[in-house]
Amino acid sequence: MADKDSGTETLSRYTRRVMIAIGLVALVAVLLYFASKLIHVLLMVFAGILAAVAIDGVVRLCQRYLPIRRLWALVLALLLIFLALGGLGALVGPRLAEQLPQLVQQLPEAFRRLIEVTHDLPGVEAVLQEFDDPASLLGQPVFDRVTSAFSTTFSALTNFLLVLLIGFYLVLSPREYMNRLVLLCPPARRERLRQVLSLQGRSLRLWLVSRLISMLFVGVGVALGLMLMGVPMAGALGLIAGLLSFIPYLGPILGAIPTILIAFLEAPVLALYAIGLYVIIETLESNIVMPLAAREMVSLPPAFTVVVQLAGAAVAGVAGVMLATPIAVAAVVAVQMLYIEDVLGDDIDVLGQ
Repeated sequence: MADKDSGTETLSRYTRRVMIAIGLVALVAVLLYFASKLIHVLLMVFAGILAAVAIDGVVRLCQRYLPIRRLWALVLALLLIFLALGGLGALVGPRLAEQLPQLVQQLPEAFRRLIEVTHDLPGVEAVLQEFDDPASLLGQPVFDRVTSAFSTTFSALTNFLLVLLIGFYLVLSPREYMNRLVLLCPPARRERLRQVLSLQGRSLRLWLVSRLISMLFVGVGVALGLMLMGVPMAGALGLIAGLLSFIPYLGPILGAIPTILIAFLEAPVLALYAIGLYVIIETLESNIVMPLAAREMVSLPPAFTVVVQLAGAAVAGVAGVMLATPIAVAAVVAVQMLYIEDVLGDDIDVLGQ
């Protein structure tokens, strides 16, 4: 009788565990389904978190050198950010406003010229036969999409303002939001979750600083180099190169394409010089500038970063590519602390620590 009761109890425990496992799998499946439907909203929220992390970094910098409360440091940080952006816009805005429309107009012509020059090369003609109009590779269809994108400027501006609004509310009282999130965790693990969230914020701040250094160096270097070579619209091309440097590894490659096309339109030899300029700038940036100016900055292995960006592109397009690396930074910190340290018991150098 006792054996029968023991067997029944064991079966009951086994059944309960199976049901719990099935419930957890179903819950994860439901969460993944809704996450796939709300991927763009989730990316916008994460972009707002990045904005809050960036503003919070300026706030901490102000508090480091000035004995003021956080609220006044936040006001000062926002004022400094607006002054910096306004000064930069006043300094280079008029020239860029003149050069960017010219760049949009000349890129299709540069591509057509490149096709004409390379048409007789082995294998090129076979590839171009797949298209009724070879110039359509970068011609009218692409620029129809660009025109369509400009027609939705209001939507893009709205999304940008929403990201800033989310970031602003988060940076007003970050501890309040952290405490609410920590409440979802069992009491015994809440302090550890606070440590993880804090280190994730620090890692993202360091990553943003490294990207800012890279963007400034690449943008200014490309603009000055093209100006010395006599390539037109050097300022606009430098701006594009600098902005795309926000995306590690893939960004500089994408930023080089319009520069090479415009340089080729002027003279084929200028395109070779432009390629050489990019190689020199990227070599200096990765081997000298970043190691000297950002010794403690966060970086991920190149192959891992590129794979993550490709996955982000497959899931969410351009937004996925742009936000894939910072999402990976936050995920790596969580895995290192919660799994490698806490579960496996290994001591490692956590990213950003």
